[in-house]
Amino acid sequence: MSKYIAVVDKEFKVIFPDFVECESVGKDLNDALKRAQEALEFHVSFIRAYGEELPEPTTLKQIKKDYPKSCLSNILTHRTIYIK
Repeated sequence: MSKYIAVVDKEFKVIFPDFVECESVGKDLNDALKRAQEALEFHVSFIRAYGEELPEPTTLKQIKKDYPKSCLSNILTHRTIYIK
C-alpha cells in the first residue's frame, strides 16, 4: 500500500505534489478530502491501466522544502491518502 500526501488550501482545493495533474476541490474540509480520495483513486487507476509505475511518495519534509514559502502560506492542512 502506498501513501501520498494531499495538500489542502484554505479554499478547500486539494493538490497531490506527486501527481501534478490530480487535484480536486470541496465545499468543506471533509468534502475536500473525500473528493481528493476519489480523484487520486481514479488517477492511479488510469496510470495503472496504461501500465505505468506510480511515483515514489514524497515526504512532507521534502514537499515543504520543494515548495516556496509563498505557496505554502495558504495551506490549511495536509492528509495522507492510502492507495492499494
